[in-house]
Amino acid sequence: MQRRTLACRRVHPGVHAAESPRAVRRRARRPPAAAPLTAALAALTALAAPPAAHAESAAAAGADRPAESEPPSVGTALFIVGVDLEIAGRSLTYSDLLSDNLRSYSVLGAPMPAIRGELFPLARSRLPVLSDLGVVLSYARALGLDSEGDGGASVSTSWSRLRADLRGRYRPLGDAGPIAFASAGLSWTGYDVEAEGDPSRDAVSVSYTALRLGLDGRLPAGPIAVEAGAGFQVPLSMGELASYFREPSAAGVDLRAAVAVPFAPRLEARAGASYTRFFYDFDSEPGDMYVAGGALDQFFSLHAGVAYAY
Repeated sequence: MQRRTLACRRVHPGVHAAESPRAVRRRARRPPAAAPLTAALAALTALAAPPAAHAESAAAAGADRPAESEPPSVGTALFIVGVDLEIAGRSLTYSDLLSDNLRSYSVLGAPMPAIRGELFPLARSRLPVLSDLGVVLSYARALGLDSEGDGGASVSTSWSRLRADLRGRYRPLGDAGPIAFASAGLSWTGYDVEAEGDPSRDAVSVSYTALRLGLDGRLPAGPIAVEAGAGFQVPLSMGELASYFREPSAAGVDLRAAVAVPFAPRLEARAGASYTRFFYDFDSEPGDMYVAGGALDQFFSLHAGVAYAY
């Protein structure tokens, strides 16, 4: 019978004997005793830090978060909508009038609500040029308007205005600076007086459909902005007035000025004035039923309203 003897090794102080893998795993699962102490010291150090250090930490954290976007300006908005109330008028006069069957015409103080919208579909893309191309639509119609007919009778009258433009904007000094606008489109003005056989009133009816080219500008001036613009119109149709004369020709210009005052995020109040004139040239000859050298048809208004930009 064989006898097994176990060899024993003497372990000297300070020297660890080889451990089994299971013992190593058990030791690895135990957190070091110094870890809680280290965490406690870090917390006490943070509490004892001066206020400036806390402020710097908060600022650094805030820098990592995206800043909230500011409300868009008119120069960067995706769309703008506005409503106005106009107090409008019209004046039609003739030059070198030799026939006595035509008279001048005028109306003042007609209330005329108006709505306007601008859309720049690619404004959020920030693509060069394309982000600043858009369309503009506006419409206005007079309320409760009548004309004085033959013998002083009241005659039903309607007055409407519609405009559609392609519009581009340019900011030479950045988003917060002045803005220049260029536009091209169609303008329609319809003024219709119920026919009653009176040439002086029937001739007042017009229907101007015109090609229009315009330039506008907006200049910030402290907390407000000043706007101004002008346009040139080439009539494609003129309506009843032109049919009374031989070989009529006409052209038109329009001017406007306004002040805009912001009063809430994305909102601003606007007030201003506009003026449009069509000037005619007639090739009249003696013996014609209606003889005049030309005519001047003027439309004007004062307006006030509010606009929203997004």
